Amino acid sequence: MSKLYIFGIGGTGSRVLRSFTMMLAAGVKIGVNEIVPIIIDPDVSNADLTRTVQLMNTYRAIHSELHFDEENESQFFRKELTQVLGNYTLRINDTDDKTFQQFIDLPSMDKVNKAMMKILFSDKNLNSSMDIGFKGNPNIGSVVLNQIVRSEDFEDFANSFEADDKIFIISSIFGGTGASGFPLLLKTLRTGDSFSNHDLINNAEIGAIAILPYFKLKSDEESEIDSSTFISKTKSALAYYENNISKNGSINALYYLADDITNTYDNHEGGTAQENDAHLIEFLAATAIVDFSNKQHPNTVNKELGLKDVEDTVSFGSFYDIQKRLLFTPLTQFILMANCLNNKFDYFSSTAFNANNSNFQDLYDGAFMSELRGMFVKYLEWLKEMKENKRSLDLFNLKTGDKPFDVVTGIKPAKIPSLYSDYNLIIGRLNSAVKKCKSKGMENKFLEMFYLGTKTLAKDKFKM
Repeated sequence: MSKLYIFGIGGTGSRVLRSFTMMLAAGVKIGVNEIVPIIIDPDVSNADLTRTVQLMNTYRAIHSELHFDEENESQFFRKELTQVLGNYTLRINDTDDKTFQQFIDLPSMDKVNKAMMKILFSDKNLNSSMDIGFKGNPNIGSVVLNQIVRSEDFEDFANSFEADDKIFIISSIFGGTGASGFPLLLKTLRTGDSFSNHDLINNAEIGAIAILPYFKLKSDEESEIDSSTFISKTKSALAYYENNISKNGSINALYYLADDITNTYDNHEGGTAQENDAHLIEFLAATAIVDFSNKQHPNTVNKELGLKDVEDTVSFGSFYDIQKRLLFTPLTQFILMANCLNNKFDYFSSTAFNANNSNFQDLYDGAFMSELRGMFVKYLEWLKEMKENKRSLDLFNLKTGDKPFDVVTGIKPAKIPSLYSDYNLIIGRLNSAVKKCKSKGMENKFLEMFYLGTKTLAKDKFKM
């Protein structure tokens, strides 16, 4: 059973993992059976990180109650999401409550080496705290992250690696953690020989996405992060990647992604205040992971994503057919189910819903349903954040009321021959679908019923 290890570096890595987990829950086609996320971020209190960890925990709680075999047709929560490290995070040793000069033990250096350090690093760099990330300084990150291979967490990752497993790396190249972490991690994976299974890891298929600037930060004299330097840092990183990654064949697939319309966020160096709204670029970066999982890349290839229409607002109509077919049906099925359980829960949990008879009597008050409904709240929040961000990703109408099929932005639902409409049509399809379910256990059967029912509705109402 092949696995895909996803290294999410820095805040951007966590935010992309958030979008990917949503796609995983909705049943977007993934070409491996098991996903293993690993986050690399010294800022363990980063709110972007903790939010993603909570989401992945919710996914795993739901998946743990399900059993998938050939008879169970549901794709919701089907892929296994495995936690090999505590909090999914590869811990960076010796950074707690330390400044950078304490980390490199500057006071113990001789006069010559001290002078060299002061040439390479500013006083602000040397006095920078290590426990909230590298604050846009890849020169600091490259020193600190160079020791991750010596950690027990890295050894735990290496021990779990098997033949045919793949690796994908998410990083931004305009900050500190991602810009420094990606080339160092790639070099370690390709050439390191001090860890278990290094022969398998050295020769594994590896993909990565390099995310260029897609937001700005408000100017703040108290902050070490200055978004006016993002472009110059990006140019330097791209030149380095061209000469030291793409040309030497050390990576199988390198994806690039950026946007020239940028939103401006509050300038938080890290910690609990750093919680950015979901963004189109993070959504598209997650589709790069999907693409990598579904294809083989024997030789180095560079990839960019094209849209048919690049406007201030992106919708399903902006995607080319391959991308649209990949995303439309699973994401639409998932929001139809979310709206049923959010807007009409009292009905669906009552005896009036015929499918409940002898099937789901004890389901609605249990922990599984609580986790499932919590997941749908997170899903709708995620869609709302992307819809209201700049550039907007407007996939769905989030206020459909009693018209559940007025849900896809820019697409008028088709009229179909039926005595029923709106939620009554959904109810009828679910009552029919539950009779076709072959899965065992009420949790499996419940999700399979919704999967089969919404699949036919997506086809009939939206012609997909």
